[in-house]
Amino acid sequence: MTKRTRAGFTIVELMMVVGIIAVLMTIVTTAAGGAIKSARAHKGDALVAMIQVGLNTYYAQKEEWPGSFGNKVAGGITSNINGDDDNYLLSTSEADECIAEMVRESVHGNPLLDVTGLFVCRSSMANSDKAVGMDFMDAVHGTKRSPKKMKLAEMAFGYPRASDGRFRRFRITYSIPADTITVAKQDN
Repeated sequence: MTKRTRAGFTIVELMMVVGIIAVLMTIVTTAAGGAIKSARAHKGDALVAMIQVGLNTYYAQKEEWPGSFGNKVAGGITSNINGDDDNYLLSTSEADECIAEMVRESVHGNPLLDVTGLFVCRSSMANSDKAVGMDFMDAVHGTKRSPKKMKLAEMAFGYPRASDGRFRRFRITYSIPADTITVAKQDN
């Protein structure tokens, strides 16, 4: 009598292999999710620092702030933060206009910003909590998913929220007595 060899796996063996694969996938997915959130947070911090340096460099070169906000400062600005006479919070349109002016300068030979690193959104969508942003170069050239190119005047500037990558705006505050600007993230 010949001994029969078994062909294939039993259901228990298959279930064990599937279970091991599921545990490994969970570990990898969790680690990747944390790395993505960390990368978004670092990108937001880097963008804040880049905008801060760009604004200070612009002011040092021209002795005025960019955009119509610069005209407000020259005309004698007053406070707008809860009665705080020392600070002025730039509106979203003023902040976007300041950054757009620095982008124009950078493109025309005065490198105030690394425009390739900017994170933008259509200004018509930017105030929504569900707004999706994209890198500046993708906005300018278009992508397969979003082929319509964005013009500088249509752009709102911000950073990706660490938790989900959605577009968030910068908070830019002008100190009246110190004549300085501070750039910060909205959701520190």
